[in-house]
Amino acid sequence: MKPRPALGVAALAPALAAMLVGPATAYADPGPGFPPPPPVDMRRLPADSRPGALPGLRRVRGCAAPSEAADGDLTGLTWGTRSMKLSRLRTITKGAGVRIAVIDSGVAEHPLLTGRLVGGGDYVAGGSGLSDCEGHGTAVAGIAAAAYDSGSGFAGLAPRAQVISIRQTSASYRTTGANGVETPTGDVDTLARAIVHAVALGAGVINISETSCVPVAEAAARGAGVQAAVHYAAQHNVVVVVAAGNRGNGGCPAQSGNSVVVLPAWYDEDVLAVASVAPDGTASQFGIRAPWVDVAAPGEQVVSLSPNGSGLTDKIVSVSGQSDPLQGSSFAAPAVAGLAALIRARYPELSARHVMDRITATATRAEDAGRSDAVGWGTIDPVAALTRTPAVLDPPSRPDTGVLAGAGVIPLSHEDPRRTTGPAALWGGALGLGAAAAAGALGVLRTRGRR
Repeated sequence: MKPRPALGVAALAPALAAMLVGPATAYADPGPGFPPPPPVDMRRLPADSRPGALPGLRRVRGCAAPSEAADGDLTGLTWGTRSMKLSRLRTITKGAGVRIAVIDSGVAEHPLLTGRLVGGGDYVAGGSGLSDCEGHGTAVAGIAAAAYDSGSGFAGLAPRAQVISIRQTSASYRTTGANGVETPTGDVDTLARAIVHAVALGAGVINISETSCVPVAEAAARGAGVQAAVHYAAQHNVVVVVAAGNRGNGGCPAQSGNSVVVLPAWYDEDVLAVASVAPDGTASQFGIRAPWVDVAAPGEQVVSLSPNGSGLTDKIVSVSGQSDPLQGSSFAAPAVAGLAALIRARYPELSARHVMDRITATATRAEDAGRSDAVGWGTIDPVAALTRTPAVLDPPSRPDTGVLAGAGVIPLSHEDPRRTTGPAALWGGALGLGAAAAAGALGVLRTRGRR
């Protein structure tokens, strides 16, 4: 396959670089030797606070929203919509009553989000969070929850869900720290704060299409706040969906190895990490192969909402200000976030853990195939995820019994036995602005379905 540009993920370490990613190259699959995350330390959890402008903020360019896609170009770009069988889904549920928090570059107001878009705040410049200079967050929101567009056939997975926009990064700004060093806006600290704030705003699902490529030796300390935040969200019954990451951009290695891990996908026990697949159903060449990958969804040659009008676009604005294709695990993740919202609407009695298990248990993969580091348990099957019985499905693999997905019922209870509490509680398991994060895999971690 011809190499494609690996787009859609910015790095969070040491700060969220803006949204540009570089060209894909030939990659080797990762090897073993990655550590599990440390025990979660809830003492590192930030308090909820009102979003405000970063100190030392400087605008480095004006908003340069991507161009809208020409009508004639959309047929090949709506393959993801068609593969999800959205017309069938709309006869089952549209996600009404569920809130999806999009922590990203902001979400611009768009007719296909009318009446359902709420400003959750801006951790960059202050304000509502309804400004998007790069188009990344708007595209993410559209894939998750846009209303049906009769002209193109495009729609989001959950067209009646509410979207809460929290702007956490933007390539149009830089900030100067106390040490006088200027850095991109957004880092793991503001990401942790944004997650906590999303929980406070009543999100039932959180989408994080941001990743951080962090050296193994620094990951435990640097990611402690984010680890506590995603665990806090899980404890409060919120489904957290994250991009699994792309290789070769955002400051992350092009070649796989065991020197770095990806945040927040590393914390796999509390998040659902999503990889990208191409129109032919194969794993995207640029995707990270790693044990934290849970499922996959369309992430190449896709289209979504334009941030500067009423139309659609197949582009985002890169760090350099150029338009690049919508491509990467950034744009696969919101399809899963939208599916999570549909499940929450149809099965409101299910816990966040059970929603995540239901998505992995119903994913499509080759017969008798197990989990792979490329696509996890397979490509999501929204119709199966909404219709398979019973309501509570077993995870897709149970090594102790070999029981297949859906073969049993996990009793619902007020206390999830997999939940850990308190400062420095032991997790006991594993866990992209868009998507390209660190190469690497956590070979010793348990994946979802092996708890």
